[in-house]
Amino acid sequence: MTFLRLFPLRFVLFPGMPVSLQVFEPRYLTLVEECLQAREPFGICLIERGPEVGGPATPHLVGCTARIEDVTPLPDGRLALSARGVRRFRITELLHDYPYLAANVEYPVDEATEPSEALMRQTAKNYEQVMRLRHTVRGSWSREIAVPETTGALADAIGAAGLESVDTAELQALLETLDLRRRLERAANLLTMLLETSHQRAAQAVAERWGTLESTN
Repeated sequence: MTFLRLFPLRFVLFPGMPVSLQVFEPRYLTLVEECLQAREPFGICLIERGPEVGGPATPHLVGCTARIEDVTPLPDGRLALSARGVRRFRITELLHDYPYLAANVEYPVDEATEPSEALMRQTAKNYEQVMRLRHTVRGSWSREIAVPETTGALADAIGAAGLESVDTAELQALLETLDLRRRLERAANLLTMLLETSHQRAAQAVAERWGTLESTN
């Protein structure tokens, strides 16, 4: 078992996903300081019950470790923290003897049941299309879209892409799925919804930009 400091939050972190946090509670300032001193990650897990700020929270048992990449001091003693998801963990025992919530955890291993090549190709194609549509919404353009090449990384990237649009319960279920084939199937289902909403938002963004251009002529 491995000791891990926990940061329960109201979102799901996936491996490879960047995350930015503003840390201000004393317990989490202590957590960040200890992680930096020990050069250790902390764990982000979705809150199952309880508040995000101020009181105790009960987390889901499966979360993702976060490696700190940058910390910037802010006014009033706050910290701007940038981190990146690394690997899934499963809580085996919650520890309440620290200023913050901590746990003994284990690191589950993916079950290597690979999906069909056809599913992998179509899912990768749809993921790329969603990313291009999001560039359209932002008014930017990218010649190349980085599409993960492995089953697990692609499914996790889709989960990260769904952070703002997909119900957290569905994202948590995706995080907890260790069988690679089932994980990609779940992710592909989420991607169908993301593709539809991305098309709608891109069409709206283009119409608004053209409308703005016409009004200035």
